[in-house]
Amino acid sequence: HADIAVLDPRKMDSFKEITDLVEIKDGKAIIIQPGEFVLGVTMETLKLPDNLVARCEGRSSLGRIGLIIHSTAGFIDPGFEGTVTLEISNINRMPLALYPGMRIGQLAFETMTSPAEVPYNKKKCAKYQGQKLPEESKISKDAEFEN
Repeated sequence: HADIAVLDPRKMDSFKEITDLVEIKDGKAIIIQPGEFVLGVTMETLKLPDNLVARCEGRSSLGRIGLIIHSTAGFIDPGFEGTVTLEISNINRMPLALYPGMRIGQLAFETMTSPAEVPYNKKKCAKYQGQKLPEESKISKDAEFEN
């Protein structure tokens, strides 16, 4: 993707141009190179009620060898339904092998003191609701980037 000099949140197509969907067969590894960034997805589908939030955290044992499973999006909104896209990075100096079904993270659930006023599934721009595959960034759909 050498033809793209800058990832611009105002140009959604720039994200599609650098995103390839790769399906890993059972038993086969995906090798994540040092400094590489890939999107993954949980095997589980969540359906959170309006009074429950979740956080996605990596496993300590894998973090100790340089695996990060979410860059900044570890929070899962009340009302969200779908699989969770994982923002996977290898910050080690050596390649890391991951396998389908491998336990790389965990979810922590928290009950809110009251239901969300506007849960994710009721938001005007619930751009990741119902996702089943890893989804590339849709930041260009945010109100601040609309023309």
